[in-house]
Amino acid sequence: MELHSRHGTWELIGVVKIYLAVNGLGLGHIVRCRTLAEKLSMMGADVLYSTYLDGLDFARRKRLKTLRAIPVFYQVRPDGSIDLRATSTRSGFSLGLNRFLHQLVQEIQDIKRYSPDVVLIDTRLSSLLAARLLGKRTILILNQYRIRLLHNGDYPSRGLADRLFLLIARLGWTFFGNLIGEIWGLSDRIIIPDFPPPLTISRYNIVIPKRHMPKVRFVGPIVDGQLYSDRPKQPLKRKYGFGPDEMLVYVAISGPKHEREPLVRKLIPILNDLAETFNIVVSQGNPMGDNVPTRYGRMCVYDWAENQEELLHACDVLVARAGQSTILKAMILGRPLIIIPTPFQTEQLGNADRARSIDAALVLKQENLSSDSLRESLNLAMTNPSRGKRASQVASQVRNIVGVEECVRIIDQLVTGRS
Repeated sequence: MELHSRHGTWELIGVVKIYLAVNGLGLGHIVRCRTLAEKLSMMGADVLYSTYLDGLDFARRKRLKTLRAIPVFYQVRPDGSIDLRATSTRSGFSLGLNRFLHQLVQEIQDIKRYSPDVVLIDTRLSSLLAARLLGKRTILILNQYRIRLLHNGDYPSRGLADRLFLLIARLGWTFFGNLIGEIWGLSDRIIIPDFPPPLTISRYNIVIPKRHMPKVRFVGPIVDGQLYSDRPKQPLKRKYGFGPDEMLVYVAISGPKHEREPLVRKLIPILNDLAETFNIVVSQGNPMGDNVPTRYGRMCVYDWAENQEELLHACDVLVARAGQSTILKAMILGRPLIIIPTPFQTEQLGNADRARSIDAALVLKQENLSSDSLRESLNLAMTNPSRGKRASQVASQVRNIVGVEECVRIIDQLVTGRS
């Protein structure tokens, strides 16, 4: 393979086979990988996906060439938070290790059968190990280098048994967390799909050992190029049935099914109340759901909004989970953002803390979510001049950071051996 720059675009000479192993929990991983894969496919590359759960549903909806991988999953509480105790007792160390070994064997078989030139991995440990065992060149896409466990004090409502279990889990996780970090370090290149410092949203989740830093590149968000285009709001608001000069709130619910559904159940009645005051579009984030909306007065509800970039351009305020990709998209467009992190989910809590610290978002805890609290946050996001000014300032700083083009360069450098 050889890539040549011509008038700001990239052309692929020859057919390159890329095995794209994607974490299937939620849609953030598969959506960004599809964006990169589309660019590579347009340039002549042959791309084969490997994913599971929500990622597999999305891939099937988009008719992507995909292999079904053995899924990773965990147990959750009714509020959508991870239940460490139930996960351990139902999956256990031996069962978890057995599942991981089955994943590893399947990945070795699939990669060997496809015989790719490069294995591109988005947060899949077994895929990285399989590729290294087969001597394949590897590029890792990652925005959480090491999974953190919360301290006992972060679980005030938990019982004594849960607190004791968490203490034991933290001791064990010290070893396994370090082991996972070393496995990530086996990759040839590590791509962080985030803004370079000081605007890195995943900063608290990617504390990487210095010995691995030479492999690391902050490429910026891997998002659809349409997001960077200047599209006026008024025609888009008309398209979705709202007045061109009326304020529009877009509520984008994302994440794995077991994290989405508790928020949907709590949020929809609240939004029904707020629809007396605000124009609202809701996407419930179900990749297998209907793209035809249901209208409730000033509220429009989708199971699945097919063109989310269009809604991001149309809206005046975005309400969402604290997924990294969602936060980055709001920053690119300069949209005031209200984020509701999944309870006790350390990656999202880290993203939320970071977004709040750089004044890129308001944070609303799910346990504090009510009509009054959301109404107050929306009014603050819409009417506070300093909030809108800060969002515009951030957008002006990041609009020229385009992750897809940098990823293509990194793939080229690895495959051709050029620096």
